[in-house]
Amino acid sequence: MVRLLADFIEGQLPPTEQAALEQHLSRCPACLAQVKTYRSTVSLLRTIKDDDLPKELRCTLKSFLDRNCTN
Repeated sequence: MVRLLADFIEGQLPPTEQAALEQHLSRCPACLAQVKTYRSTVSLLRTIKDDDLPKELRCTLKSFLDRNCTN
């Protein structure tokens, strides 16, 4: 689900999937709210600079991402 949302927000879904998700969102306020929240979170996270985070948190996040991300 998270990958689908990420691809949707980045505009990287195949056109048929993008259209189907947009159609669903037009009829589902709960999912639309989730997408808006996800968009806001991504936008906010992009404004944070490495130096804004305490070193311990940066290391914890880096370790988590190294273990769990394949790209």
